[in-house]
Amino acid sequence: MGLDKFEQQIKDSHEYFEQEPSMEHMDKFLFKLQEQKEAKKTNLISWNKSSWWIGIAASLSLLISIGMFINRNPIPQKQPQQMGLSMELLEIKTYYNNESEKKLEKINQCNHKTANTQKLIENTESQIMKLDFNADKLENKLLVASGNKRVELAFIQNLKAKNDLINKMYVEICSNQNLLTQ
Repeated sequence: MGLDKFEQQIKDSHEYFEQEPSMEHMDKFLFKLQEQKEAKKTNLISWNKSSWWIGIAASLSLLISIGMFINRNPIPQKQPQQMGLSMELLEIKTYYNNESEKKLEKINQCNHKTANTQKLIENTESQIMKLDFNADKLENKLLVASGNKRVELAFIQNLKAKNDLINKMYVEICSNQNLLTQ
């Protein structure tokens, strides 16, 4: 029913639908179409420019974020001599070195620089240098063979031998002086 009326109106206005649009109408249509194309181009160009700037801003913010992350979380720098040593070995090394240094200070305090003590100190210093050289070699081996029990034991024995040598020198030099002063 409603569709029949609509079809009837189209048939009655058949001449209206058959007419071609005027040239003036076509010019207006083409002009508006051209305006829309130009508007899209300018929007696209402005979008490309702004997207370029957005890309630069995003890159800079990413670089700044990475820099801040690196500064907050510094990579721990280990000394090459201590990289292969466990905490236990570091404690042992520190203990023996501190004990040796204390004894050497005491020896220097009670030393009267006699010929015998000078000779004893020179001999002991050359032996200490050899023990230090061996300790450095063993420590370097521990860098490569971390966890090797034989090398660890040799390292500890070397540190103990150095400490024992300094203790003997202390007894020789400072005990003789203590006997003389009593």
